[in-house]
Amino acid sequence: MNCNMATLTEVGFYTRRIIKWGAMGLVVVMLIPPLWKLAKRIYLTINPPPPPAPTVRYGKLPKLAFPEADSNYKPTYRLETIEGGLPKLANVSRVYFVTINKSRILELEKIKPKARTLEFEQDPEKIDEANYKFTNPNLPTELAVNIIYNSYRYTYDWRSDPGILDEKGVPNNEQALLEAKSLWQNLGLLADDLANGRAKVTFLSGATGELIPTISLSGANFVRVDLFRADKDELKVVSPKGEESPVYVILSGSNDRSKRIVEASYSYSRILDNDFSTYPLKGVDKAWAELQAGSGYIAHAGAAQAVVRKASLAYYESGTPQEFLQPVYVFEGDGGFVGYVPAVNQEYSQ
Repeated sequence: MNCNMATLTEVGFYTRRIIKWGAMGLVVVMLIPPLWKLAKRIYLTINPPPPPAPTVRYGKLPKLAFPEADSNYKPTYRLETIEGGLPKLANVSRVYFVTINKSRILELEKIKPKARTLEFEQDPEKIDEANYKFTNPNLPTELAVNIIYNSYRYTYDWRSDPGILDEKGVPNNEQALLEAKSLWQNLGLLADDLANGRAKVTFLSGATGELIPTISLSGANFVRVDLFRADKDELKVVSPKGEESPVYVILSGSNDRSKRIVEASYSYSRILDNDFSTYPLKGVDKAWAELQAGSGYIAHAGAAQAVVRKASLAYYESGTPQEFLQPVYVFEGDGGFVGYVPAVNQEYSQ
């Protein structure tokens, strides 16, 4: 009997030990995956893997189409940023393919309904294979269209109608933005990235015969609304004139529908979001040196000494059709100064 009791005691002892160590082992096994993941994350934070090599599948890219620069503006430069120097920016960027409509078949017929929306009932005058001009015999209006690039420019000759300056219905910011978006929406031209992008509203005076920015609505004869594309890859999409977009509308104070819009321009290319390649960049230090050497493009001039406060990367959208959406370095400073330098490494640029 004592033997049996001893045996039972031993069984209980070993059973308890097995349960104890088994439970501890189970806990250890359960902890291994999260601990391994944590260790791996810490290691990769300290020793990040090298980024994938740029794909450069489009080969050498065409030179960016900057407008002709003002040869009389040759500033000296001074860098005064919050960082105390140039920021650390990405050394690789995407380049996107942009669609261009190379087919002319039936394009004019697709545009005629849009022209009728703007009160152009007659067939247009053919300027060349790509460009057409609509006119209205009853109004001083004109619509120029490029059927290849799907670009539009509408004008009302407000200078021939001096009474328009006395109209008191210039819309406020919110109403002007609503009317501008409605115009492009009604023409079937309001793309999602324009609808969701930022807008700039500028009040204008026409008292001198030229459109001059004015501070407030009370002193304005017109209002301009610029629509910018939404950011892409967390980068702004910039244009040749800095804070002027290639898509804009200028509205008068007249409540007469035929006189409400005095100018509208639409130059927009569809970016293929899934058709891109990556390219190495020249680096912000080299871009800064090029700007100082006069190799950049000045989108908006400032003082004789350009004090640069900010440097960043952006995508550049030319005022003329382009085959690719490419990155640029943007330098901004006092007095509204804005300068661009092509960002893609020169080895991959024509």
